[in-house]
Amino acid sequence: MELQLRKLPIDIIHTIIQYTYNLQNKNLLQDIEHYTESKIKINTLYHNYFINYIGEPVDLEEDKNWLINDLFGYTNKYSATMFGYLDDFYKVFQRNLLLLSQYDVNNYIIHLENKNVSTQINIFWGLLTIEERNIFIYSKLYMLLN
Repeated sequence: MELQLRKLPIDIIHTIIQYTYNLQNKNLLQDIEHYTESKIKINTLYHNYFINYIGEPVDLEEDKNWLINDLFGYTNKYSATMFGYLDDFYKVFQRNLLLLSQYDVNNYIIHLENKNVSTQINIFWGLLTIEERNIFIYSKLYMLLN
């Protein structure tokens, strides 16, 4: 990284460095920290259950496939997506400021489903609030352990 910075013109370096001194919103920093920690928890939970306990094939990423399926269900209030998306689903995706309408969200979902499963999980997980992530983790933990 440092080597790449040295290749940049000095005026661009000064512009970039200015942003490193700006304080970030505390809520945003908490969200970033929670995103990372909670994603490790949920990935571990699903891996331990579906790969280690159930014995699904690791090479097929069945744990991740189950996780993205459950995230679709959770954001759509566990209503079957074949009947369409609920308003709550659209509200989650409209947190992305580029997705202003249901039409935008529908098109985005079509393209999202063509991405690899890890990318899909990262996007869903990033759109959830800290509270929603916690609810999802603890509800799945309860369900998988009982």
